[in-house]
Amino acid sequence: YQRRVHGTLSECLFFFEMYGYDGFEGPEPHYAAGYTPYPSAAAPYHSPAYGPGPAYSAPIQGGTFPGGVRVTYRTLDGQPLDHYGSEGSFTRPPPEDPYYNGGSDRGVRSRGPMAKLYLHRLSTNCLGAWMLLREADIPFELIEVDLTKGDTHTSDFLAMNPMGKVPTYMEQDGSVIWESNAIMRYICQKNNVPDRFYPRDPNLRGRIEMALDWRQTTLYPNISKMAYPFLGFDTDRSKIGEGKKALDKDLRVLTDFFLRETPFIGGETPCIADYAIGLPLLYLFCTDYRIPTKVHDYLEHLAGKTPSWNEVTGPLKEFMNAL
Repeated sequence: YQRRVHGTLSECLFFFEMYGYDGFEGPEPHYAAGYTPYPSAAAPYHSPAYGPGPAYSAPIQGGTFPGGVRVTYRTLDGQPLDHYGSEGSFTRPPPEDPYYNGGSDRGVRSRGPMAKLYLHRLSTNCLGAWMLLREADIPFELIEVDLTKGDTHTSDFLAMNPMGKVPTYMEQDGSVIWESNAIMRYICQKNNVPDRFYPRDPNLRGRIEMALDWRQTTLYPNISKMAYPFLGFDTDRSKIGEGKKALDKDLRVLTDFFLRETPFIGGETPCIADYAIGLPLLYLFCTDYRIPTKVHDYLEHLAGKTPSWNEVTGPLKEFMNAL
């Protein structure tokens, strides 16, 4: 596929060692995507489930956040592009294979136009839909917008989404869905994905819907109060204390209610509610908030069950490590 890097188009191939290529610069990826997401002063990168990982960690405020496995992009003539992917977008298939899904490194093929996901890679509101599309092997085109340049306030973008926000999802037929959780619900129902992502059982579906609404109305607003000033997304630090106090309660709701009997919100495997809730929790790693052990364990399990975890979270980790 073609990948836009620093404003120029470069012909690239994305290789994974796990598929028989030599693209990984790191350990053998025998465990899901190669790292656990939580910090530890004694062992900044170690998982009791998957064993020790590489020393790719960098100290940041509030702990050590793993840098993850670095991936090598190679041009068609074999030259490496040591680029983590924090900039750029998958734009279109390579000319030699017009039906290759440029939005997926897993080689899913599709004929005709693909759906488009407009996002910003540092927004955890955007990452859930990206992760779902990857995990469900749904062909799509990933289009990154530059919020600092007003890309979401152009006339073309506002015609799609009058709110001027990401994520925004355009289906192959031109239908547009916005709001992060609505996009994931739509993708599941439109593509008839495996039941584990969005269970059809009324009781499980109701539990997931409840968690999604709780995330939007309660959990995420409190995460933003706590984390946005540390991330540089907001200059108002007056609500940090309020956010900390609220998160103490919110995270008990997560671990003692939603995760009381199962490792994930919908059961034994991750569902869209886990993507919606787990990904924003990563923001807390750049703060001085003491993340409970049960939440660390939850994120470890989520990363371990999600092969696309490194790809989707990599730009955010790189950004936070640099703070």
